[in-house]
Amino acid sequence: MVLGRLGKIYFYRRALWEMSLKQFKARYENSILGVAWAVINPLLIMLAITFVFLYVFKAEIKNFSFFVLSGIFPWFFFSGALQEATFSILGQQSILRQFNLPREILPLSSVLSNFLNFFFGWLIIYPLFIFFNPKIVLLLPLFVLVSLLFFFFVCGLSLALSVLNVFFRDIGQLSGTLLMFWLWVTPVFYSIDMIPERFRWIYNFNPVVPYIASYQEVIFNGHMPNLSMSIGAFFWAFISLTSGLWVFLSLESKILKRI
Repeated sequence: MVLGRLGKIYFYRRALWEMSLKQFKARYENSILGVAWAVINPLLIMLAITFVFLYVFKAEIKNFSFFVLSGIFPWFFFSGALQEATFSILGQQSILRQFNLPREILPLSSVLSNFLNFFFGWLIIYPLFIFFNPKIVLLLPLFVLVSLLFFFFVCGLSLALSVLNVFFRDIGQLSGTLLMFWLWVTPVFYSIDMIPERFRWIYNFNPVVPYIASYQEVIFNGHMPNLSMSIGAFFWAFISLTSGLWVFLSLESKILKRI
């Protein structure tokens, strides 16, 4: 069932792309700075975090600003895609009633739109990392692989949350708070080495950690991710995509009755 539905999504890939592109363009419509906001927002957050951690908490991470950027960029994609996808079905009910498209196109288009934003943001900021550490150019294929796995992970989670939010509206209400909590328990602006040893086992259950840590290794440190992080990235991408699609397919027949 899952494989058959993946094939159907591929068949409607053009519709998915056009919807994603439309959402991406609408994001910057009538904006003077346009796609530059894909970089400006993370940079502003980076500056605030850098001030707090360097001058208040006295963090001892060399080139801390770049370290934060390597984690905050993927987090912005993750949180933005998840929030938009969660409300995608409820917010676009007319499309479901007017067009005969696979219903999962709606949350997936939100994820793809945010991924485009993520991509253009990296096009602007990546040269800075190359200037800071030229050898990361050699790891570009790894960067692409991590990004694809992260994309599939977010797709699966978005599919599940988008359909569950139709039946349990509290999910949408809690999404912002839960993402804020999730941010603080994910090593985005602090390293795993800074976590006390007795608490590190908790991070094995955080599915975002392998992706954030992999970005930090590849982009900031210029190293290959370790084996456990690589396995975790593949594992969570597979689990998220298959289970998310299964949840969506299990409930989709009841969607129109609940919106």
